[in-house]
Amino acid sequence: MRILSRLLVLVGVIVIVVSAVLLGKDVIDINQLHAVANANRSTNFPSPLNNVLITYGLSVVGAFLTGLGVSMPKGRTRP
Repeated sequence: MRILSRLLVLVGVIVIVVSAVLLGKDVIDINQLHAVANANRSTNFPSPLNNVLITYGLSVVGAFLTGLGVSMPKGRTRP
């Protein structure tokens, strides 16, 4: 169980880092979209809503895996 616990913690932390990077990118995209929408209202631009939802989902999964890995027993139990 020790290896599985550490693997889950590692995967969880990696997913959280990736979701943080995506969230930063989404914030920049939203700011640019807002600036363009204010400057030129007749042009259509894609909505970043799907990226925000994917980022949220990755954050939840990463936090769940990290919590699961941390809460697992660290060693073998002796009878």
